[in-house]
Amino acid sequence: MARFFRNIRQQLLVENRFTRYLIYAIGEIFLVVVGIMIAVYFNNKNTDKKTKAETNRLVADLEKGLKTNQFLLDRFSGRFDAQDSMMGLLINGELTEENFKRNRILNDLMGNSTQYAWLQDENIITILQKERDFDLSYNQLIKLIKSYKSRLDDLEKTAEELNELGNWNEKLMADNFDWYSGTTKEDRDKKVQYILRDPFYKNRLSLFRKKFKNQISNITSMAAIRAAIMGEIKRLNEGLNNAQLDEFFKTLGMQPFPQLDCSELEREWEDDFSGLIFFLFFNGTDESVTIYRLRENVDAWESFKINPGEYEIFGQVPGRGFMIGSPDSCQQLFVAKKRGYLLIK
Repeated sequence: MARFFRNIRQQLLVENRFTRYLIYAIGEIFLVVVGIMIAVYFNNKNTDKKTKAETNRLVADLEKGLKTNQFLLDRFSGRFDAQDSMMGLLINGELTEENFKRNRILNDLMGNSTQYAWLQDENIITILQKERDFDLSYNQLIKLIKSYKSRLDDLEKTAEELNELGNWNEKLMADNFDWYSGTTKEDRDKKVQYILRDPFYKNRLSLFRKKFKNQISNITSMAAIRAAIMGEIKRLNEGLNNAQLDEFFKTLGMQPFPQLDCSELEREWEDDFSGLIFFLFFNGTDESVTIYRLRENVDAWESFKINPGEYEIFGQVPGRGFMIGSPDSCQQLFVAKKRGYLLIK
């Protein structure tokens, strides 16, 4: 083929037909360019096909990993709630010796031996490394994955700080009290009396508990983000509508916030600030929606905006309110409950 075209060029030059030669040369260049473009097109198409298959695999593997993590998140959340509750009772002087003896967790109130590495998922790291391979339809999912990873990093960082506080307390006790490491009944009784009654120990426990509440916030935030990620994967793969997404969240053990009548806006809200828990919100409408949150400790509302088709994670004290509309013009009023969510339709 190359010889054929070369003969044509030589014949045109011999006959001194320069204009036709020039036209021919341009045509030949055009054919070469078109050929290259066609080759590039099919190569890119093949590459895109492989990339799409890889991104689909990563998302599918991520979904499997998050399903497994539900057990761990529930387990950690339950342990954290129990530990925090016991710390509160002890600090407030509401525990007895019998309570102490019946609850193992009281023997290690400043313990924090949970292995959060179990929550790590290599698919999360890989997806974030290959973020550019995902098309625009995955933007919301990528945003949620970044939030999940950030919260997991916070969880592990706070765990290190809690371990330092726990080790500091243990060293202080071991250095100052012979009975701390003792194994006799008398030693154990002295330890119980000290923990239940010593004000300095309670001060140290209060310091530990303040930091510990960050873990409760982190773990509930991760649980809410996890639900959002799984919901978004379902929306991308199966095109779930609002009603179907609502039902899907319920299969994850979540429940919609109870709705109140707007006439209850001035009700007595929960005022015991025991720490923020994070909740999932999804705007299933075609317009931006403003959510008002009743702030902790004060009866004042602050606002957040959620764009159409987007998820947000908001913190709130269980028993306090969320509202759609405004404090002057309430449209819908809800009360935050543990493992709750709000899907705006």
